[in-house]
Amino acid sequence: MKKQAENGRTVRGVFGRRGARVAAVGAMGAAVAVLAVTPAFAKGSATLSASPGTVKVGAVVHVTGHGDSDAIQYGKFCAEQRVGTKGAWHTVKCGPVVEVAAADAKVAASVKAAHRGVVQFRGVLYGVDGPKGGHPRADIHTAVKTVQVR
Repeated sequence: MKKQAENGRTVRGVFGRRGARVAAVGAMGAAVAVLAVTPAFAKGSATLSASPGTVKVGAVVHVTGHGDSDAIQYGKFCAEQRVGTKGAWHTVKCGPVVEVAAADAKVAASVKAAHRGVVQFRGVLYGVDGPKGGHPRADIHTAVKTVQVR
């Protein structure tokens, strides 16, 4: 708030420039405090491909995938499938346990299409206790890939 003084000079309100600086520093301090309290999320990614998209009964579908995550030290990547669009997922194949900081966890599998209809695939990156495996915990799921069987 500015006022005109009797001598022609502009007089600032109660706080003036110093008050504006204090308010700005306070706002920045509050922002830093909020960022410090906000939890950090682990970074990771997983991808899966199933090809070809349409096959005949008896043909082979090639499934490959890989993944990594900051949240786990040791991991394994598994390919899962289900017949249709609902129901339980079943493990097709899991890759070896790897130290995720050194390399991506990978899997490659060939699946024979046995029945007409839809077969869905997804990949799951599991965190395990150590280099020899043990107690898998799902960390990341990939998007579902659908294959038409005719």
